[in-house]
Amino acid sequence: MRKVKLLWGIIVLLGATCMVLIRMTMVQTTTPEVRPTDNGKDSSAIVAIVGDKKISLELLQEQVYQKYGTEMLGRMLDHLSIQLEADERKLQVEEAEISEELLRMQAGYENEEQFYQSMQEQVGMTRQELHEDVYFKLLVEKVATSDIVVGDNEISSYINENPDEFVRVREFHIQMILNETLEQANRTYELATEGADFATLAKERSLDTNTASGGGDLGWVEEHDPFLPVNMLEKAKEMKSGDISKPIETSEGYVVIKLVDQAQEEELAPDEIRDNVRKQLALQKAPPIKDYIISLREKWKAEIKDPSLKEGSVTPN
Repeated sequence: MRKVKLLWGIIVLLGATCMVLIRMTMVQTTTPEVRPTDNGKDSSAIVAIVGDKKISLELLQEQVYQKYGTEMLGRMLDHLSIQLEADERKLQVEEAEISEELLRMQAGYENEEQFYQSMQEQVGMTRQELHEDVYFKLLVEKVATSDIVVGDNEISSYINENPDEFVRVREFHIQMILNETLEQANRTYELATEGADFATLAKERSLDTNTASGGGDLGWVEEHDPFLPVNMLEKAKEMKSGDISKPIETSEGYVVIKLVDQAQEEELAPDEIRDNVRKQLALQKAPPIKDYIISLREKWKAEIKDPSLKEGSVTPN
């Protein structure tokens, strides 16, 4: 599941950056003509000093406004357009839907706290910002597909034609120590089974530079992870949590693994599966979300009043 973490980090990076910069610009959505210096604070206040040079709050805000204002304003117009359309159609996203999506996104993380900590550290996204991002993602999908009909026969056909998508996947939390020779690996196995701390052994004996410093921890991986040796994963399937394997030959050398824990995805009820497929097929029939949001802006007559914030305008360095 390391791939899941990396992929999600990439997906939310742009959204997170936008969320952070929105806070910095402090543009008021109800009065878009107002410059960000109109925020109740003393714009002449000094926020930094370098030698005898001073940087005022006004200068900082003006620089942020010029550099990021176009992107931030565009995001705000998108959100407002989506919300207006949803209100007109009497559509809303329930808190339970947001919680379910957040839970889905946590796949591959040890727990909820690790997930939110990772989002904060990797992309600077707080719980509140992530909650808002998910809200608008779900809302625009709901609005874009509200008029699209997906028949029961279509759903049944998709399920029958794609059975692999609905198989419960096993996951393993594995620690690994890589040695060059079988003799070295046998010694590693001997030390580990005699009570030596596995993580410490990995730091001392493993040749895998990607995991050794972290105690050989691979994190959670799926049973068919394409980045790990097949025979290693097959061995993990035979083990119980806490077991340590004898040396396993791989193309890189010999590995000894410890199965820290294992889990299996919960089986969805038939109705849940059909609802998920219905949504997936509806999104396939809908116009691309980006194009749909542009159409919403046009419908709701979104207009940028400040010429310097219009797309394509030249921003001074």
